[in-house]
Formats: sequence, structure tokens, C-alpha cells
Amino acid sequence: MTRLLYHFPSSPFSRRVRLALAHKHLVYELRDGRANAAFLDQARQQSPIKTLPIMIEPDGRALGDSGTIVHYLDAAYTEAPSLWPRKDAVGAHAALEIAALVDVALVTLVDLGSRYYDLHRDEAWTSVRGELVGRAQHSLDALAERAAAWSGTTVGTSGWGAADMWLYTCIAWLEGLPERADTNKNVAQIMTLGWQLPEALSRWADAHRERADVITLG
Repeated sequence: MTRLLYHFPSSPFSRRVRLALAHKHLVYELRDGRANAAFLDQARQQSPIKTLPIMIEPDGRALGDSGTIVHYLDAAYTEAPSLWPRKDAVGAHAALEIAALVDVALVTLVDLGSRYYDLHRDEAWTSVRGELVGRAQHSLDALAERAAAWSGTTVGTSGWGAADMWLYTCIAWLEGLPERADTNKNVAQIMTLGWQLPEALSRWADAHRERADVITLG
């Protein structure tokens, strides 16, 4: 059986898993849950996590959640290049902090602009949105400060790893939202929330846009 990755092409969560699989030199078949409703149904039958990405290993074991998948890949395929720092407390701290900040920003904006947006007519919406968008913006600003302080172009001194994948896919997704707003209701709603992508993050991403694995993402 071939390794399968059920994904949404534009999702930063799916794209970080694709970068991790490429880093580990692992072969897999992509199944687009947006283009084929049957694939989405298959994925949801394989895992109780009802969102993509979901990866199916060649032996049939299924795993959802991008963070869980990437940590699993590092534990299961130790002979391949590592994704997270090993035996390096300082490096692990930096990488995991970046990943956490990215997830706070992404999950907050996605949830507020999609799952909870129907509450925007409630009188409490303004204050709730202000608090949550403030949290997301604080995370983005903190990421920009850290990126500006790095001596190199990657989060850690050992080179491209999972934290860079987290950060790059987040930046690319946020940068791409304006051109998708006319055709995607949820994206249009996210654009109304009042956040801003710091220029320092786009400048950091510039160093990685021509990577072969990044280009493959499309």
C-alpha cells in the first residue's frame, strides 16, 4: 500500500506536512479533499479527527493533525533528516516556541473568521474579536521580532526544519488571502478581522521561496 496524504491544497496545515514528508524523503500519494468529495469522506472514515490533513501509512495506520503527524514522522523515520532539534534544549525551545506562536495566530484567525463568524452580529462580537485578534497579532509580531534577530535564514543553526515549515506556510497562506477573498467566503471574513502581516515575516520568507520543496507545493 502507498502512503496517502489527504489534504487541502491551500491549507498551511496540509502544506507543512507535505514539506515534512519531502524533508524525510518519503514517497506518498496526494488526495485532494476539496476536489474530490469521496476523498474527504474516506479521510473522515479513517480518523476521528474530522479535518485534513490525515495521513495513512503503508500498513494502514491513520494519523490526523499536522503537528502530531510531523512529530510522528521524526520518531518513526530516525534515519532520515530530523525535523525537530535532537538533544539540543536551546534549539528545541526556539523551534517549539515558533511552532506554538504560528499555531496561535493561524488557529485564532481561522476559527474566528470561519467557525465562529456567524456570531458577528452579537453585541459581544466587537470585544471578543478584539481580544482574539489581539492575541493573533501579538503572536505575529513576536514571530517578526524573532525572525529579524536570527543571524541566519532559518529558525535554528542546523538549517531548515519543522519550525521553518510552520512559519513559511503560515506566511505564504496569509500573503495569499487577498487574492482568494473574492471567491472564498471564509477567506473574505478572515480579511475583515483587522490583523496585519508584519513586513519582517515576508522578508524572512523571501529567502525560502525558491526552495525546490516549496515550489512543489504550487
